[in-house]
Amino acid sequence: MFLEVVYETGRMSVMEVDSEAEGMEGLRVHHQRAMKGEPGGPLGQPAERIAAVYVYDEHPNNYNEDQTMSADVAEKTVAELIKTTKDKNGVVSLDNLAQQVRSLSHPMNNESDIEAFGSRYKNKERKSLDLKFLEGATS
Repeated sequence: MFLEVVYETGRMSVMEVDSEAEGMEGLRVHHQRAMKGEPGGPLGQPAERIAAVYVYDEHPNNYNEDQTMSADVAEKTVAELIKTTKDKNGVVSLDNLAQQVRSLSHPMNNESDIEAFGSRYKNKERKSLDLKFLEGATS
């Protein structure tokens, strides 16, 4: 299983764990270090407080690996992209359009589409963890 960890700084990471309990214990210890201002990794960088944790059965980067979509969805999506990107003269930048079409199969959301502490990935998480397991981490 994989956990996407979003920190209060807005940074994120993905960790692979054997069980949810194992992941939660590691995250609890990391959060405790952050609360005490201790290093969070082997390079001595400060630990960061955890703001959200999302659970996936497979790595969230595994998104639309066959690079396909139904023709109906593709047609509607491209039509919407054209509609929203054309200028006042009805001209569309083909470079921009090609980039946007290519991004449809990219596993990560656009930064502008991500809510505060939301998942960075297009794959739907199985669940998000209730962060109560971090409580008491300052002791």
